[in-house]
Amino acid sequence: VEGLDRILGGGVPRGSSVLVTGGTGTGKTTLSMQFLMEGLQNGENCLLVTCEEEPRRLYMEMKQLGWDFEKFEKDGRLIVIDAASTKAGMPTATTYKDFQPRSANIDMDLVVLIGKAIREYNVKRVVLDSVPALALRVGKPEALRELLFRVYSMLERFDCTSFVVTEIPEGEGFLSRYGVEEFLSSGVIKLSLQKEGGKWVRKIQVVKMRGTSHDLNEHVFEITKEGIKLKD
Repeated sequence: VEGLDRILGGGVPRGSSVLVTGGTGTGKTTLSMQFLMEGLQNGENCLLVTCEEEPRRLYMEMKQLGWDFEKFEKDGRLIVIDAASTKAGMPTATTYKDFQPRSANIDMDLVVLIGKAIREYNVKRVVLDSVPALALRVGKPEALRELLFRVYSMLERFDCTSFVVTEIPEGEGFLSRYGVEEFLSSGVIKLSLQKEGGKWVRKIQVVKMRGTSHDLNEHVFEITKEGIKLKD
């Protein structure tokens, strides 16, 4: 991501699990999908676990930025676990019918499916979008914590670099909705919308990133036709 590697002092370390957090409309999904697209364009196999938005709808939104995720899926480079369609009781439209969680056992299925996809396709990058959508499926907070612990452990075991998306109420000062995600993550990137001089601006901050000497300041960014770009 243009400018992000600079404030990270060289980029996200390989094998890191990064929490991408912020309020509604701050650019969390765009940042995460840009991270996936850069991996795909660099020849890496990637895994998208979508719990909130049906993949085809997400692909259509990303095409406006010039990113053709459907092509990479059809080429066998982008593996998709579609928990969003399962949640709605709909069959998935993705290529990977064997990688879809059964609605009754999302918590048991997901870790197994993530591990299977990473092993079979030698996945290097993973995006899970999003924790609140997953929480709706799982129900009890303790079950969610256990599931997240297992997912993070799986990602660490296979040395995958991952972005895990969560959402927080704007302006409340929290880094996560459930109070556990930031502790499991080796990095936290916070996105926000702030009003300055009567105009809304988007800002990004690297709150933590193990293994780097990173900039702690907030930086203004824009979502352009090429994706997210830092302005300063």
